[in-house]
Amino acid sequence: MTAAQANTETTAQPKFSVLRSMKLGSFHIGSSLTDLLITAVANRLLIVELGVAAWPIGLLTALRYFLSPLSLWVGYRSDRHPIFGSRRIAYIWIGRLLMLVALPLIPLALAALGFDTASAMGWLMLLASSLLYGVGTLISGAPYLALVHDSAPYERRGQVIAIVQTFLVASFAFGGFLYGRLLPVWSYQDFWRLVLFSMAGAAVFWFFSVWHEERNLPKAEEDSAERPSFTHTFTHIVGDDRMRRYAIFLGAAAFFAFMYDLVLEPFGGDVFGMAVGETTRFNAYWGTGVLIAMIATAYLTRRWRPEQQVGTTVWGLALLAIPTLFLALISYLQMESAIRPVLFAFGIGFGIYTIGGVALLMAMNDERQAATYLALWSTIQLVFRGLGIAAGGVLRDVALALTGQFSSAYALVFLVEGLGLLVCIFLLMRVGVASFAAQSRSPATSDLLAATVD
Repeated sequence: MTAAQANTETTAQPKFSVLRSMKLGSFHIGSSLTDLLITAVANRLLIVELGVAAWPIGLLTALRYFLSPLSLWVGYRSDRHPIFGSRRIAYIWIGRLLMLVALPLIPLALAALGFDTASAMGWLMLLASSLLYGVGTLISGAPYLALVHDSAPYERRGQVIAIVQTFLVASFAFGGFLYGRLLPVWSYQDFWRLVLFSMAGAAVFWFFSVWHEERNLPKAEEDSAERPSFTHTFTHIVGDDRMRRYAIFLGAAAFFAFMYDLVLEPFGGDVFGMAVGETTRFNAYWGTGVLIAMIATAYLTRRWRPEQQVGTTVWGLALLAIPTLFLALISYLQMESAIRPVLFAFGIGFGIYTIGGVALLMAMNDERQAATYLALWSTIQLVFRGLGIAAGGVLRDVALALTGQFSSAYALVFLVEGLGLLVCIFLLMRVGVASFAAQSRSPATSDLLAATVD
């Protein structure tokens, strides 16, 4: 392949379409149906209703994130090794089918642990479910992001990713209300119905979203053997100081931003004695804030290129940290009346951060190796997100053992998270996103990238 051919391939990009972006975004409606079932409902039932300690549930929840280096390999294969002519959709469906298989194991595990929280069979089923769900997420995640990446030219990718992510947050907000109504109190039969509903709904949205969304791969491109090795590609990516600084920022932001994930619903149950339906609606309160903030931020920044979203990300981190620190105060002083407005404010910050953060993923990228780059960033985010989730559970248990008070234990988790998010602002300012984006998209750089493949 010549440099001219490479540049032609790079510049031959599809036109931006709002309707197509919305169709791709509906993929996240299916994702929210399954993720809410596991991260919100099932975890709450295990920790509060069944009385299981938070730390093993945190480790199981984080398992898929610890396995996330698999995503890097899958992303590379998605770029280089199509399956029956498909670089994206084939990988997506392999992963999503594994996720669907994992869901029925959860109610079976709950039944076993309901009789005996030390049941080996119950824990084995939870482990198997976590593994299947996690591997499925990792196999399909990077190819889906690459499919979104491929759907628009660089200048409009900030807008398309904003639309797609808005669907994600909107579906989590709506799903929180929906699941709160479908399972207002703990019932094994009702939980089974919720699992079946989740599986059917997710499958329908996943199929609709990606149907006919991948262009046919030319035979020459499909069979091309002149591709850099996985090791060469990875070494090239991490060889840039800006990429390494960005990786540090991504890891830290994912770690601290998701420390709340495991403990938020149990926090409502342990500190304030709220029922399952009430704590499930926590997702709706902060999700509504996220949705409003994402729509407003996406509109205000709709003409900005991805590398221009650094300031948006900084504001998002700051506005996310402040409500998190207030949650620590609410827990310590047991101020139940303040939970809902603070969760809404938490969502506002999260929404602004999300719009800025996902745009930066597109800026710190390469046109010809989109899935590989996105898989690397996803791997870093997932590993440290998993560590943050697990750390939240461990920190809660340790603080509870030391203080004997739920209010102090949860307050410490939120305090550490809020302070960590403020540190992430400093890390982001050191990356140099604009210079990387300018260099990676200059004509000379395109020629150099092409030459590495020839």
